[in-house]
Amino acid sequence: MARPGAVAGAVAIALGGAAIAFAVTRPATGGMSETQTAAMAGAIARLDGDIRAARAAVQERASTLSTILFVRTAVATDAKTAADQVTGGELQFAPRNGEVLELGRIVRNTSAVDELMVQPSGSMRHAHGGAVGSYAEIAGGALEITEVVKVDPRYNADQYTGFLSVTRPLALGPALQPLVDAGITGKLALGDSSAPIGAMRAGAATREQPLASQPGVKLIVVEPPPRAALPLPALVGGIGAVVIGLLLLVVGRLGHREASAATGIHAVPIPPPGAPGTQLGNAATQLSQHGVPASGTPAPGGSMAGAPGDSQIVASNLGPGAMIGRWEVVRRLGSGGMADVYLAQARGDGGFEKLVAIKVMHGHLARNQRAVDHFLDEARLAARIHHPNVVAIQDLGKIGNDYVIVMEYVEGVDLERLLTSTRAGQRPVPLAVALGILGRICDGLDAAHRATAPDGSPLGIIHRDVKSANVLVSRQGSVKVVDFGIAKAAKQVHYTVAGETKGTPAMMAPEQRVGDQVDVRADVYSVAAVGYELVTGQAVNLDLASLAHLGVENWPHLPQPSSLRAGLPVELDEILLHAMAFERERRPADCAALGALCEAVMKRHNLVASDKDLARWVDGELRLLSPAFVGDSTGFTRLPPA
Repeated sequence: MARPGAVAGAVAIALGGAAIAFAVTRPATGGMSETQTAAMAGAIARLDGDIRAARAAVQERASTLSTILFVRTAVATDAKTAADQVTGGELQFAPRNGEVLELGRIVRNTSAVDELMVQPSGSMRHAHGGAVGSYAEIAGGALEITEVVKVDPRYNADQYTGFLSVTRPLALGPALQPLVDAGITGKLALGDSSAPIGAMRAGAATREQPLASQPGVKLIVVEPPPRAALPLPALVGGIGAVVIGLLLLVVGRLGHREASAATGIHAVPIPPPGAPGTQLGNAATQLSQHGVPASGTPAPGGSMAGAPGDSQIVASNLGPGAMIGRWEVVRRLGSGGMADVYLAQARGDGGFEKLVAIKVMHGHLARNQRAVDHFLDEARLAARIHHPNVVAIQDLGKIGNDYVIVMEYVEGVDLERLLTSTRAGQRPVPLAVALGILGRICDGLDAAHRATAPDGSPLGIIHRDVKSANVLVSRQGSVKVVDFGIAKAAKQVHYTVAGETKGTPAMMAPEQRVGDQVDVRADVYSVAAVGYELVTGQAVNLDLASLAHLGVENWPHLPQPSSLRAGLPVELDEILLHAMAFERERRPADCAALGALCEAVMKRHNLVASDKDLARWVDGELRLLSPAFVGDSTGFTRLPPA
């Protein structure tokens, strides 16, 4: 009969082979990745915006020229007189920005068209027989945009109807470059003419996407080739299983039974609190000094499990009473992609106790220098922000091989959970409370934006992930912005890879969603989105990738707040929707400006929201929440019933 090791080896080889076969035979899939889709949506939205802006400029120019007295007078003359007026300077009809101007008239009752002049002289005419309207054509690497408007003659209005056309080129090279940069190939088409986008493969499958900014203009985009959908986890797992199976097979045949013990992981028991050997390192951490030695992790019986500096904080061992440096763990709060978070307390003389929240970086990430830089940057940046509306960083350090951030503990709940609860119960947030919270968020972020380095130079911090889940409201009514884990700053060790998009797409400014450079107005946009949810009770999704088909006009495609809630001041419609404008130039300059607008509404309508008012509201909402996870400085703390 085969030995157990050999049998296990054979099973592992069979399973591993099946996993490898599944991985290498799985068919390829088509379509774009999420990053490509977002980049394409942003590039299309930008092109749409460029065309729309060019169209608006041409319309404004034509409308302005058509009302000039000398233009209206020239319509009732003849071509020679109109030319003399231009030469003599009476008719200020000078083209600009590469435009072509054309003036003409239609003889009433005959429909005969008299073309009086075109500037610059000798240019191709684009007046379309004087038919009023908007036109476009692709020619010479440009989209020629034309607007034909009516001109009311100053004299002989019973004989003639005047017209004026303005044509301006939009260079397609720069306009289409973002599409090329996004990896898109195809062409921009209008009728029988087109402009290429990249190198279009012959016979490639394509799809069409009309542009809302100009009727008839459409993108013909080449569908990406099939992408190999090789499931790496299955492949790597399969290879690993085969290797292990071969080893087990060999070991089983040789009869080395003890080899099986090498594959198990044994938990190290933790002595009860207060017993010898419970402390995981005694060294106190120091802000931004992440080379602090520790005494190591005690092994059972109190012996050291390695040389000093080799200790590991094992998440499974950090139960109540365990020590993280000088802090005693009360309980585990939760876990994220980069760290586990614990509620802990420091004890001092005279019965002094202080609760803190401690982030412990996942051990496997400590070997990734980019992840370490990212983790440390969060603490370094947040530690430079000193404001009551930002969660304070109290310590940063390294215990053994593990990095930790010690933060202010906030006993309360994150705003997302409160808003979810109020929506479910159809309880609108009191307007004074909603605007009070919004104003405090603005204050905290403005402090972050204005934070300076020790030498006084601006840090240029931008949060980049402002959302209700990253706003905490305590039982005492304080409001605090948290989680600068993906913040962007002018001075930091870790940098976002070009084209990499971080944050929450549903609350993200368009320029951030497509990977462009961002400034404080990206945070203004996200704060306004949170404000919209606060005052209307409606959740929003502003993901550019899912809204690109709606176009830039009327962005963010949300109903006016006052239409969703009776009694809401109409001023908030303009304030919030303006702050979520697609073009960052149209938004308030910073969070301080947005906060001032909200404060003005509160004063105008006699709305007051003190910390006590917020505390009463939070207390009432917490009483209505289920006794499940309620939230605190990490959003994961179980609070006792109120």
